[in-house]
Amino acid sequence: MDSESYGQHIIFIIILMLIFFLSYCSVPSTDTLMLEHKISKKAQTKIHQTQKDEEETVQPEETVQPEEVKSDTINAPSEESSALLQETKVEAQKVKPATGNGEKILQIDVISMENPLYKIHKKGIVQFTHKKHVEEYLIACGRCHHDETGKPLDLTINDNPKGCIECHKETEKPKGEKLGKKEKIAKYHFEALHANCIDCHKDYNKEKGDPKGKVPAPASCTNCHPKK
Repeated sequence: MDSESYGQHIIFIIILMLIFFLSYCSVPSTDTLMLEHKISKKAQTKIHQTQKDEEETVQPEETVQPEEVKSDTINAPSEESSALLQETKVEAQKVKPATGNGEKILQIDVISMENPLYKIHKKGIVQFTHKKHVEEYLIACGRCHHDETGKPLDLTINDNPKGCIECHKETEKPKGEKLGKKEKIAKYHFEALHANCIDCHKDYNKEKGDPKGKVPAPASCTNCHPKK
């Protein structure tokens, strides 16, 4: 074998040794693989435990169930129904019928004696306690409500009598007019109201022992009309 062939064989052997050495170094040993497996498994266990702890720490939001609607819940009135109630508040204030002097009497709580036909109310508006007069004083309907001849009306709770202004139409008295008491009452609304209220109060007061008829029921302007 010449020197050139011998050198090629040496180089070939060296290359084979290098290849074998590199291959041996790149392939992990069994111990290394087992160690890596243990480390990987331990890391996965730790990750799983961390996730579990986080899930236990963060509680899910409770689902809020809608409250059960009670059968006796009263719904708020609509705008339309509120307007209707306002327009018919006198009828809405009716309560159970009572008996006074043998009659069924329409009961209403409080009536504001204010009428749009007046250009201006010169005195404070009287708040007439209709219900109190009916229940406590037992005033019969016919004591105030009468026909065109002055005869008391026989009314029941289902009746809807006309307002005083429908017959006693005038609200402004001209200066210098001279009329008798009955004529004034027949013509003017405020005269009719005063005749009803003041005369009734005076009669009541006299029955209670005041010969002048001033107390206990109010019989003067300032006792009925509040200051403006």
